[in-house]
Amino acid sequence: MTQGLDKQGGIWRFDDAVMFFCAGALVLSLAGLLIMLVILLVQAKPQWSPMPVYYWSSERNDVEPVLGQVVVNTGAAIVVDQGVLQPSDPRILRLNKQGLQLVRTKPERAVLVQHGTMGRMYGVYQGVDDSHLAMVDRRGLEHRLDLGEVDYWYLPNQLSAFESLSITIRNVMTFLGQGGGPGAGAQGVYPALVGTVVMVLLMTIFVMPLGVLAAIYLHEYAGEGYLTRLIRTGVHNLAAIPSVIYGVFGLGLFVYGVGGEIDRVFYANILPTPTFGEPGLLWASLTLALLTLPVVIVATEEGLARIPRSIIEASYALGATRAETLLKLVVPLTAPAMMTGLILAIARAAGEVAPLMLVGVVEYAPSLPLQAEFPFLALDQKFMHLGYQIYDLGFQSVDSTAAQARVYATALVLFVIVVALNGLAVALRHRLNRRYQDLLR
Repeated sequence: MTQGLDKQGGIWRFDDAVMFFCAGALVLSLAGLLIMLVILLVQAKPQWSPMPVYYWSSERNDVEPVLGQVVVNTGAAIVVDQGVLQPSDPRILRLNKQGLQLVRTKPERAVLVQHGTMGRMYGVYQGVDDSHLAMVDRRGLEHRLDLGEVDYWYLPNQLSAFESLSITIRNVMTFLGQGGGPGAGAQGVYPALVGTVVMVLLMTIFVMPLGVLAAIYLHEYAGEGYLTRLIRTGVHNLAAIPSVIYGVFGLGLFVYGVGGEIDRVFYANILPTPTFGEPGLLWASLTLALLTLPVVIVATEEGLARIPRSIIEASYALGATRAETLLKLVVPLTAPAMMTGLILAIARAAGEVAPLMLVGVVEYAPSLPLQAEFPFLALDQKFMHLGYQIYDLGFQSVDSTAAQARVYATALVLFVIVVALNGLAVALRHRLNRRYQDLLR
């Protein structure tokens, strides 16, 4: 009797350990997501929130004074954005702390000016009249700027909490609602945001019917033979293929194959200038549809396998045909699993960059893929994408250090878009679950 109690107590102690390990894994997962979100918010703050302007000088006067905002502050150096007030000076300056006796002050009358054509400027505010803003640069030279060419200006070291909040809201709306020309690093991400959302939605339209129909055939119509098992294994393995291979495949099949044939048949009069025979929105969406197709097939087939056979047999007993049972019973009950596949497909497709570089995404597109006339989408047009913009700003930009806050801000926007699209799918899946959960009991 005592041995039984000791053994049972040992089992309970082991069960408690397993429970705590599982809870710890959940806490670590949530903490990792929270830390990632906090890092994105903190690093993106300089892109939106007004930061103080400092003035650096040397006690020995062995370096020229610097006026600007801190971009990166490490233990060995300070990277400062000093604007474009003097065209001959570099905008980004690195101040090494070692060997220099730097003195930092915070001028109360420091002014930040966003010029419409020249970009951001820093100086010391002198005054403003009806048409000009007067300011002094770090060398003591006076400048008069036409207010008609200035987008906005403010004194960052004298802002109240309400003024800082209003400037932050304005900067966020500008960042989301405006686009920039080629190389306009201070502009917004609106074209890339629209391109990302349109591409994901178009990809969803292609992948969902194809994936659902393929899963239904494999589960309901295909026999359990060697060929079916081989196809099912191949579908599972396709999900592990590197995405860039899909990009090469899409370039060869869709762009040069299908697109080139469409140009030869329907646009022969304007050849050799391609219409559909070059990368564009349609081919990018189809390539990502192939990329995410295995995910949708696997999720849908798993949902079909969870339907109790008794429900299907009851439908047959009531006189329903196989097609009626499939369309009116099996497919609605599988809808939550379909939504799960859609969530996973959106999460993977929205962040892919490598295949898009081959089949349609560009650094700068002069117009949006949306049109006012039918078919309302420019399917043959190249487009901008948030993932590619992050890559381009972070690794291909001349002033990648200055664009660091913009990179994190763009990543945060992409994160929010993916969460929003997945949230819609999760809400729809939850609604379908509540509708059909009584039938599965």
